[in-house]
Amino acid sequence: MKFLKTILLSVSLIFASSVNAENIDRVVEINKLYQVDQKTRSLFKRGDVYDRATELKSDAANRIRLFEMMVDDLPWTALEFTLASRIFQHTNTGSESEENESWRSQENHLIGFFLSRKAVRLGSLNETGSMVDRVNRYLKASGISKEYGLELVSRAPIKVCPINPAITDEQRLDAGLPLRLNEIMKEFCH
Repeated sequence: MKFLKTILLSVSLIFASSVNAENIDRVVEINKLYQVDQKTRSLFKRGDVYDRATELKSDAANRIRLFEMMVDDLPWTALEFTLASRIFQHTNTGSESEENESWRSQENHLIGFFLSRKAVRLGSLNETGSMVDRVNRYLKASGISKEYGLELVSRAPIKVCPINPAITDEQRLDAGLPLRLNEIMKEFCH
């Protein structure tokens, strides 16, 4: 019995250590994002000249990274991620007709992408097309060429890749897509 208790205690300590290490890494990354954000804000306060377009891209990229981190840490099922993705996909601000894509909040498309991606990781293979759709809707709503998006290459085995892998992540950022698709889709594009 004492041996079993010792094993259970050891397993608990190892688990707690790994959870704490992940939490520390997340806190460090969030702190870095915050510092970047505050550096930009300090330019406003001092009245310095700054590049508004770069600032907007940086702010969006920081929010997108936070969305991704939130999704990766949620203890949800594949079905819950799938349903949440669809809810974010269909967010209407009420200001324009449904025929016009611009009424949708573009970042909701991107959080929907991360939710779909997590659902696929958890085994919901039907969501592979949703990953593609969420990014493509963002592109359409933002007026960015679909060449910057994703394509579903195959469902079995799962293969989702950037349409044009020659487009760098930096080019995507410059075009207004705050996703590093080449980097974040490596696990699905092999």
